[in-house]
Amino acid sequence: MNNHLLALTGATALVGDTMEPCHGATVLIQDGRIAAVGPDVAIPQAARILHLPGRTVLPGLIDSHVHLGPPETTRGVRPGLLARSKAVVDWMRFQPGKRRGFLRHGVTTVCSLGDENDWVHDFRRKSAVAELVGPRLLIAGPIFTSPGGHPVATVGARPDADWVRVPRSPDQAREQVGALVTGADPVDVVKVVHDRGDPRRTPLEPLEPAILQAIVEQAHHHGKKVAAHWGTLEDLAELLAAGVDGLHHLEPRGPLRGWPPHLLTAMVDSGVTLAPTLAVTDALLDGETAALLRSRVAEFHEAGGTLIAASDSGMPSVHAGSGLIRDIALLARSGLTAREAVRAATSAPAQALGTDQIGAVEAGRAADLLVVDGDPLARLDALRAVVMVLREGRIVVDRTSRKHESHGTQQP
Repeated sequence: MNNHLLALTGATALVGDTMEPCHGATVLIQDGRIAAVGPDVAIPQAARILHLPGRTVLPGLIDSHVHLGPPETTRGVRPGLLARSKAVVDWMRFQPGKRRGFLRHGVTTVCSLGDENDWVHDFRRKSAVAELVGPRLLIAGPIFTSPGGHPVATVGARPDADWVRVPRSPDQAREQVGALVTGADPVDVVKVVHDRGDPRRTPLEPLEPAILQAIVEQAHHHGKKVAAHWGTLEDLAELLAAGVDGLHHLEPRGPLRGWPPHLLTAMVDSGVTLAPTLAVTDALLDGETAALLRSRVAEFHEAGGTLIAASDSGMPSVHAGSGLIRDIALLARSGLTAREAVRAATSAPAQALGTDQIGAVEAGRAADLLVVDGDPLARLDALRAVVMVLREGRIVVDRTSRKHESHGTQQP
């Protein structure tokens, strides 16, 4: 039930994009949005009050890279007939297990970077009107790739499948992008795959430079950011030249032994964000290689680059919600402070996605909130102690006893 007025009191609120602690704060929520936050907020008589001493209120977490369509699987385990049948049912019901998994872990926004276009648009529409209980959904729709690129040459996606676009010319690229970013239900972001693969094992075809440029220019013309899947340093140089906004993944095929200084400088100076998706690579690589990748993350961060937490949920062994918590912890192991790691999953992705509706506890933002026991800025593991999750002011996860609830008068 979404109460007209709700006041969260007695907690520490992490306020604004910089997540400054405000102790003994009241977060007043009205009609699904934050109306006021601070230590001296006047609480209307009609408000429902939840007193939350010892807890921290922070923005709901944002997972900037998920795939909602694929079933959750364990790496190396082949699903049986029953599991395959359940996957079809879950897909038709818009992934109830994944929606619950995200919310249980405090993830209130996810960005789908490659799902069937019609299906994910329908998913977003149903989520927006609370017909489905789940996280806020931002979408790219289909993936732009080449005839010999991922996922066409890797997992057998048909070039005419609804979850890919394979433009054969710059004009066709502009037309396909235009169809996605305009109209009554445009996508939130455009995704490209520009990846040469492993030349010794699985060489892939990157996008032609003119086609890549056409995609980026058309997206930017309509105010949309471009997120790029990449693998090699050659891919990186071409993506930077094309003007993409965000890079997703960091693999041993890239800067394993160090960033070329000119590319590192270009990334930082142009404000290109990096979502290394460490939760995926950490599960696949040996300890030494994984540590080297974390060192590259640290170098990017120390150079002034903006890191984004992103799980790549939907890949084997990376599950909804828990994958992002793991990725945040791995960013901290890469040298980020707890505050920086939490910002990588809240205010930083909100800014990167160009939205001022989420990602911070401040007046005017959507009341997509996470309440945890303890202080995640002092101990990052506090993110695992989820007490309550709100989506647009509706309590969707509640692990309190409700003994601190009242109406009309503030608790001492």
